[in-house]
Amino acid sequence: MGLRSFSPDDLRESSQRLLDWLAGIGCTRVAVHFDVDTVDSNEIVLGLGAEPGGLTSAQVQRILRDVSRSVEIVGLTIAEFIPRQVMHLQQILRTFPLLG
Repeated sequence: MGLRSFSPDDLRESSQRLLDWLAGIGCTRVAVHFDVDTVDSNEIVLGLGAEPGGLTSAQVQRILRDVSRSVEIVGLTIAEFIPRQVMHLQQILRTFPLLG
C-alpha cells in the first residue's frame, strides 16, 4: 500500500520528510489519527502509560499545521486519551454514600 511510518526523530525538527512522502504519492486529502502517546510524557502524560522520547505538543502542532498547508485534512481521530484524574476520582467515589 506504500504506507510509511515516521519516528519522532524523523519529525522533531522538520515536517519535510512527511510532506515529501505525501507529495510523492500524490496525496491531496488525509485523515489524521492522533495517538496521544506520541506526545513526550516528560512534558505531559496523556495516555495510559508514560512514553518518554516522543514529540512535544508544539512539535505535534507544527506537524499538523504543516500538513494542513499541503493537503486537505478531511478527518481527525484522537486515540488513547486516558483522563487519569477522572479514573482515580471514580475509584474514590465508588464507595461514597449515594454514589456507590
